[in-house]
Amino acid sequence: MQAPTFIAVLAAGLFFFALSLAGQFDLGLSLTSVGGDLAQKQGYAGSFFTGVLATIVATPCTAPLMGAAIGFALAQPAGVTFAVFTALGMGLATPYLLLSFQPSWTRILPRPGAWMEVLKQVTAVPLFATVIWLAWVYGRLFTGGGAAANGAGIDHVARLLLCFLLLAVAGWGLGRWPARWPSAIVATLIAVLALATPLYQPKDTTLVWQPYSQTALDQARAAGHPVFIDFTAAWCLSCQFNELAVLKSSEVQKEFSARKVTLLKADWTQYDAEITKQLAAVNRSGVPTYVIYPGNPSSAADVLPELLTKDLVLAALERDTK
Repeated sequence: MQAPTFIAVLAAGLFFFALSLAGQFDLGLSLTSVGGDLAQKQGYAGSFFTGVLATIVATPCTAPLMGAAIGFALAQPAGVTFAVFTALGMGLATPYLLLSFQPSWTRILPRPGAWMEVLKQVTAVPLFATVIWLAWVYGRLFTGGGAAANGAGIDHVARLLLCFLLLAVAGWGLGRWPARWPSAIVATLIAVLALATPLYQPKDTTLVWQPYSQTALDQARAAGHPVFIDFTAAWCLSCQFNELAVLKSSEVQKEFSARKVTLLKADWTQYDAEITKQLAAVNRSGVPTYVIYPGNPSSAADVLPELLTKDLVLAALERDTK
């Protein structure tokens, strides 16, 4: 539970199972069709494939109960794993074994009906609740080191949520075209892409941004350092695009470092009177806003356009950091 990869895979698997239980699609329809033909065989072969078919059909419904056991078994030595799966198999086979000795007991079994579908959908609720908890745990694995770490945790949770979205698309395809191999292949490819989204963790080589404050700005300018202020907010899509496409690019990062630019991030996600005052000082009232203060304290601020390009930022740095 301390490994982000394990948490991501477990959460994605439970989410996918929960979609099936909730009725978006049915797992194993193609395999059930093949298994049905095999189960019609006579003798021991027919009995064996009947058991296999029962396992395939029952697995999605038993996921809320078996999930913890399987998760435990996969993290144990081979002997323990084998013992757990053997116990699961014996537990599934025991009711059939007892009914074969006492066929009259079948009279006390509940009759198939619409209640089975309702029960299956209800069991999806605890699975979705577990997924929410796992997403919270996943985010906590990346937090704890201040504002930068908290921001990283939010980014990783967003990647996990994108994984859930792609899995929902894959499930929709399985429900829209059930028991068809092309849809199963496409859904599998989408599921692989979904899992790759949270599992791929690129190494962050970008420079460190300090939180904006008037004191930090004044100290940097007094020391003769140029200052670049990024007025941004989490809900500002233009801000996120500019950050990923321009400010985090290797070319711009290299120039920031070479010219010894002090980087300040004015996070306006929540209202901040000091940031609002500084925006007004450069005749702006919202984000994104990008300002370069030359190293000379007497020089005026250079306010950049809202939509950035690499060439535009590089040219501004050349102009303002001579």
